[in-house]
Amino acid sequence: MKRYEALDILRGLTIFGMVFSAIIPSGVLPVWMYHMQNPPPTHELNTLVRGISWVDLVFPIFIFCMGAAIPLSGRKKLSLWKSENITEGNMTKKFFLNSLERFFMLWIFSYLYVFMLFTNINSIWAQVLTLVGFAAFFPMYMVLKKDISNRRKMAIRLFGVVIILAVCITGHFCFDEVISVQRRGIIIFLLAFLYLFGSIIWYFTKDKPILRSIIFTIILLFTIISQQLNWPEITYANSSVKWWFNLEYIYFLLLLLPATYIGDILYKRIEEGKSDLLVSAPKKERITAFFLFPVLLATIIWLISSSATGFIETDILVVFCILIVLANFSILLPSYRKYFWVIILLLVLGFIFEPFTGYIKKVPCTISYCLITCAISIMLLIMIDVLCHITIKNAFKWVFAGAGKNPLMSYIAFSSLIVPLMNITGFITIYKECRPASNPWIGVLTSAVMVLITMTFVSFLSSKKIFWKA
Repeated sequence: MKRYEALDILRGLTIFGMVFSAIIPSGVLPVWMYHMQNPPPTHELNTLVRGISWVDLVFPIFIFCMGAAIPLSGRKKLSLWKSENITEGNMTKKFFLNSLERFFMLWIFSYLYVFMLFTNINSIWAQVLTLVGFAAFFPMYMVLKKDISNRRKMAIRLFGVVIILAVCITGHFCFDEVISVQRRGIIIFLLAFLYLFGSIIWYFTKDKPILRSIIFTIILLFTIISQQLNWPEITYANSSVKWWFNLEYIYFLLLLLPATYIGDILYKRIEEGKSDLLVSAPKKERITAFFLFPVLLATIIWLISSSATGFIETDILVVFCILIVLANFSILLPSYRKYFWVIILLLVLGFIFEPFTGYIKKVPCTISYCLITCAISIMLLIMIDVLCHITIKNAFKWVFAGAGKNPLMSYIAFSSLIVPLMNITGFITIYKECRPASNPWIGVLTSAVMVLITMTFVSFLSSKKIFWKA
């Protein structure tokens, strides 16, 4: 089954946003260039601030991409196992073990890349050790060719484990790096749990959309009750619990489960050879699709800009107009009809819950945040799909789709490869001089260029079929 290019591009854009937002100049840019609840100049957390910025969209869109990919990869596995005459019971056991294995590999990755990052240490050997750690991920996480024997695969994996352990131990004893369960990359850590819960729910509801809707409703009710009882604050205040359990694992399923429904639609389109519907669609539909782009973009911008003041009180007429326009697009563009009805449902629910459940905030995560960002994610996927068939150039596709196919490598390549290389070569001095305090926007441009260079490198490896996979 061929890959769905628009989803890879969206994932690539999301990874770009993650890395880019982490390295732009801090404290000196407008508030919309940072997390809304961490405003400049101090970036101290202020949960009283409501609303979202583009930075607050990055993580939920990545969750959406993961959720949409679960049915694509899951149904592909099931189809392969059926061809091997594996029984239903064994298939369930195999899928569960496969999900558990991927959870563990993501979970351990969230620790390893932190334990092997020594770029903050003023030592050439610390930079070299960081590069060795990055290289060690290849034998441990790289997708190996199918014709390699299991014994040889095991030897390669063990070699990676040995190198990684050596790097961690060396960093601990030579550079005083702390090895602790508290030190992990929170994003990958959270994604590991979301993948485990989401994949298992999808498997048992893969042909039962009503059952998945019931589970979604139960999670929604649990979220309302637990937030009203302040359970998130209670668990977060307990240091012996917060390192491994976070109620956001459950809350973000409100975003991930609708994404799995979109993934089921995508799989069916690809299987039926309809993933390129716009290519052979009537001219009227293709023209309509082209005008859809600015409408969706304007809707997304409005959703972000209005989130800080509240939707229900001031913008109910605009909300109603947006829903009418989206409903009309669902009629004019039958290729995307199911997508639009999911968007409308999520927006309606998001607007209803928005004033009653803490408005739209990333911190703490609110119901409207999960639902509305999921709707925005679907809009972006549609936009990219339309542009893929109309205007997007091959170079853009190559860079972002290539990086999107290799998310683990893309996520750490800048910090674990590019930064230590700049420190060793002395290029870091030039990089810092290109970020003058007097003009922070030059620093923004420099950051974007460096992230694009990183993603180009990862895309090159993707083109050579070199992938990391949990």
